[in-house]
Amino acid sequence: MVLPEVPDKEQRYFTEDEMRKIVNSTTGQWRTLFATMAGTGLRCGEVFGLHVEDLDLPTCRIRVRRSVWRGQEVSVKTKSGNRTVNVEPALAEMLREHLNGRKSGRVFQTCNGTPLSKDNVRRKLVSVLDKLGLKRGGLHAFRHGRVSVLQENGVPGDLVKEWIGHSSLRTTSRYTHIRPEFREQVAAEVGLFKPMLDPNGPNSKENEVA
Repeated sequence: MVLPEVPDKEQRYFTEDEMRKIVNSTTGQWRTLFATMAGTGLRCGEVFGLHVEDLDLPTCRIRVRRSVWRGQEVSVKTKSGNRTVNVEPALAEMLREHLNGRKSGRVFQTCNGTPLSKDNVRRKLVSVLDKLGLKRGGLHAFRHGRVSVLQENGVPGDLVKEWIGHSSLRTTSRYTHIRPEFREQVAAEVGLFKPMLDPNGPNSKENEVA
């Protein structure tokens, strides 16, 4: 009996290693932009909508208040989208260097000061992925990747949901992708029978009662 193939429909997401490679292979604004997407999990429109005033770099916090949709600034997608996201000090330092003393305006912008275009940023990302020999993926792959990294590192689900801006944990779960290596690691770490395999464990012959 031949069983039908089940198509692989899993959403493309970037692993931690892939996100580092993408960031390290770019320079200037692109490097900081991709690092922000990888390090926050913000929607691309939310990243494009960031203003300098939204960044509290000394305390490593980003306030998400607006988004960019088809070149226009709009309010965030949902009530839960209006949020504060904590970031690591290294990302805060990258943003500080990127701003280079600038106190106002958009954090990321074109040379004319207008919002970035999703299509243009996606094209840049695809070119980077092709250069690195990585499977192609869209900007949303950063968001899925960030959620997956947080979940694998044991960050409480409620905090992940808050940072990502989801309205429910069910949605956050759909953004979680578990790497095969992590599955193997966890299975080994929580194994029931390791003591039985330990030659000096409680079930060893030396410890048997005569």
